[in-house]
This record gives sequence, C-alpha cells and structure tokens, in this order.
Amino acid sequence: MERTAGPTVGIFVDYESPLARVVAGSIWTGLSLAALGAGYTKTTARWESLREERVREGPGGPRFNVFVVGQDRPDAVDQISPVGDSAVPHLYGVVVAVPDRPSPLAGSLLYQGVGRLTERDVRAGSVEPALLHPSPKECESYARRLLERLQGTA
Repeated sequence: MERTAGPTVGIFVDYESPLARVVAGSIWTGLSLAALGAGYTKTTARWESLREERVREGPGGPRFNVFVVGQDRPDAVDQISPVGDSAVPHLYGVVVAVPDRPSPLAGSLLYQGVGRLTERDVRAGSVEPALLHPSPKECESYARRLLERLQGTA
C-alpha cells in the first residue's frame, strides 16, 4: 500500500461546551485512526474556536471542515458559516454533541446548523450532519464516514 500525506481538517469547536469538546476530541481520534488505516502518513487538524472570528482561507487551506456544537450551548450554532475559498468544493461536518438523554430540540439545532451553511450557497450534499453522544465508538464511526466521503471527492 502506497502511503501519502493525508488531509488537513479544520475543526471548529464551541470550547464553552464540555459536550462539544469531548465529541470533537473523539472525532479527531477517529479521523486519525481512519486515515492511518487508509494508508495516509500524516493527517493534520487545525483547531479553532467556533466563537472567534475566522480568517478566510486561501487556496491551501482545509477543504474539509467540521463544526461541533453542544446541545448544552445551543447559541453557538449561530457561529457556523462556510470556510475557505467558495470556488473550491468543501466537505462540511455539522455535529451537535448530545448527552445520554438528548433534548427533543437537538434535531432542530442540527437542522439549523446545516441551514447556516446551505443559506450561504453550500450544497446540502456537501454537508454530513450528525447528533453524536460523547462515545468514542460513535464518533469514530462518524469520522470514518467523513474520510470516506472526502476520498470520494478527491
């Protein structure tokens, strides 16, 4: 198996949410493991606070971005917005981190997060939404799905 450098992913986390921090860490672990299994020698993450102003990326920036908000801090969903050069296709993950017993409103929060991207001309097919518990197995499965989708667009 030929080994190549892996993708660079932008991970935007609501650090004010304990749920979001745990889930984002588990997603990153899953991405790292999946990338190694796929033959990549290096996968890089660029971690940023979801609540801070972002600088628009040039052509060399990540084409793969994941937004993680917690059900416990729903106001952070308003900070989700496209990242990078709009002329270059991007894959986006939108994740709402939920506790063992999610609120009935968690699905609406996820829908709102996806809507924040599609309202700004991101194709719905370029967004992978998920409600995730702070479970390594669940987060790693989601991470594998993201990497598979990314490989399908390369």
